Amino acid sequence: MIVLLFILFIFFIIVLLISLFVNKESFTDKEDSKELTPKLKRPYVNLYDNNGNRLNILLLSKPFGNTNEEVKIYDDNKKNNIFLGISSYLEFPNVPSNPFEDWGDTFNKYKYKEMCEGWIHGFRDPENYFPPDMPIHFASESDFIDCNVSKPDESIEKTFDFIYICLKVDDKKTLCDDWATYNKNWTLAKKCLDIFCNKFKLKGLLIGRKGCELPNGCSYMEQSSTDMINYNDFVKSYNKCKFIFIPNEKDASPRVLTEALSHNLACLVNKNILAGWKYVNDKTGELFSDENDVEKAVEKLLEGLKNKTYKPRNYYVENYSVEHSGKRLKDFLYKHWGDRINIPEEKVKFVSIDYNKKDFKTCKSSVL
Repeated sequence: MIVLLFILFIFFIIVLLISLFVNKESFTDKEDSKELTPKLKRPYVNLYDNNGNRLNILLLSKPFGNTNEEVKIYDDNKKNNIFLGISSYLEFPNVPSNPFEDWGDTFNKYKYKEMCEGWIHGFRDPENYFPPDMPIHFASESDFIDCNVSKPDESIEKTFDFIYICLKVDDKKTLCDDWATYNKNWTLAKKCLDIFCNKFKLKGLLIGRKGCELPNGCSYMEQSSTDMINYNDFVKSYNKCKFIFIPNEKDASPRVLTEALSHNLACLVNKNILAGWKYVNDKTGELFSDENDVEKAVEKLLEGLKNKTYKPRNYYVENYSVEHSGKRLKDFLYKHWGDRINIPEEKVKFVSIDYNKKDFKTCKSSVL
């Protein structure tokens, strides 16, 4: 009897220990999984697979602002995560040229290219930005606009020839030249608007330019100049226009351009833009350099619109958006860091930037 009780006691202890061990392992796995790669805000950007899982890869998208907190995040997470850079902020990782800000101290203190193992960029001259031995991938956040979200509404009448987006830093101020307008090249925009108005009599929707002085002959556009508007109304504005005007030069990821293309708008784009020039071809629109050649570009664009030769949404859907861009990004990531990524390659179809696109469905055509 004593032997039987002893055996039962030993059995009970073993079962208890196994139970505690399994529960501990289960708890630890969940905690490790939860903490391995936290959900972060800019300047950091998360990556997700097509099943909505967060990859243990963090992107650095701009220089540090609140340096103490942002550096601590880097230090706390560099052991379990892969840090890569992504160019979404002017010339970063080079020093941004915007005269309304001074990044000298942070670039002297932090070596961003050394902090990141690779880089995602849209520059035409990467040799001027990255060391020759750094793995780089030619892509921008603007490649990943969701064609299911940005889509044309044919029921909305096109009451404007073009849309130009140039928001103020502070909508409550009357100042029309600031950090944001430098990035959107308001100086060149005004020179081009002069031609749009006086040569072509085009009607433009100027988002963010309410109260700003317009060139002579453009006073009729004052009524269609707005302050910042909420995003839902902003997205609907694309459907009211025939093309988007992008005079921007210091723009590393022109999301409004690809949103417009996905809405089936043609484009008129500054060929000197840092990134985004790659979207412009005979299917999407025209390039120009400055006010000296924009007239010829507008003539060609208007002729193409008249003849319906542009198919911007088809081009964007067939070459970019979440799935096409995400597959290319996945291939790049697993080629260089596959043995360290927390999710096996065979379980991943594509990778999305910043947003969980678990339910993404491929768009087939501009005809909805």
